[in-house]
Amino acid sequence: MDQIKIGIGVSSIGRFLPLIGKAAGLFDRENISVEVVNQQDEEKIVEDIAANETPVGTPNAPSLIFSLLKGSDLVIVGGILNSPAFYLVANSRVRSIADLKGKRVGINQPRRMAGMVMIALLRKWNVDSQRDLRLIDLGLNDKSFEALQSGQIDAALLPPEKAFLAEQESFSVIADSADLDCHWVPLATTRHFLGANRRLLTTIAKIYADSIRLFRSQPSETMNELGQWLPALRHKPEVLKKCYDVFAARFDPNLTPSIKSLASILNEVALQDPRARTIKPESLVEKLI
Repeated sequence: MDQIKIGIGVSSIGRFLPLIGKAAGLFDRENISVEVVNQQDEEKIVEDIAANETPVGTPNAPSLIFSLLKGSDLVIVGGILNSPAFYLVANSRVRSIADLKGKRVGINQPRRMAGMVMIALLRKWNVDSQRDLRLIDLGLNDKSFEALQSGQIDAALLPPEKAFLAEQESFSVIADSADLDCHWVPLATTRHFLGANRRLLTTIAKIYADSIRLFRSQPSETMNELGQWLPALRHKPEVLKKCYDVFAARFDPNLTPSIKSLASILNEVALQDPRARTIKPESLVEKLI
């Protein structure tokens, strides 16, 4: 029996496919013993993949690129989410993008996905992040939702699970990242591990694809499973259903990384580290299925 650790960086539906596959017996079917490790930190999961602690995982795309720029040999073997799904949530003082001016907006570091998407959206909306508002960095483990609840900030870009919960607490969703074409969640490993374990990784990629098909074809069963892993949504079926719909629409059942979306996220990273301009998006990918 093959044994593998798969790493996820945050408790998000976008990372839960190996848990879906495990619950459905897909790994057992292929005689694979799997341990899913949630490090609750996007940077840590990249480090673990590079160090072979969890040789396969789903980091955010920016974290993977910054790791490559530091000299790692990470490679994308599947595209899970080719576009980001974040929502700008605000208190009653903010009813439109124009109302952001002069307000306090939470961000979880510009190098991380939500922070990078926030910066990109402000640029798209012609809002100057230095002059027009006050960006408040809430650290490695994003506490934007909690800061919004306590009144420390006026708005924040949140993932679906937190955005739709906030909506139920009288906060407003005033915009989203739907039109932003940036790669979000890849399935990744190292070239070294891929070279020695291509058959195993190909099987794992197929299990991810099968898990997406199960996710879409069995909504009731899937949402029951999701409720076990997301306690905050367990007793809020309407919020869970909205989150389910977002990811069901965005998961790529063919695990095809979009070269266009990879080029877009490389451009965003290049604004912080110009060396990213030397990376060709095609060079990031070794597709297995």
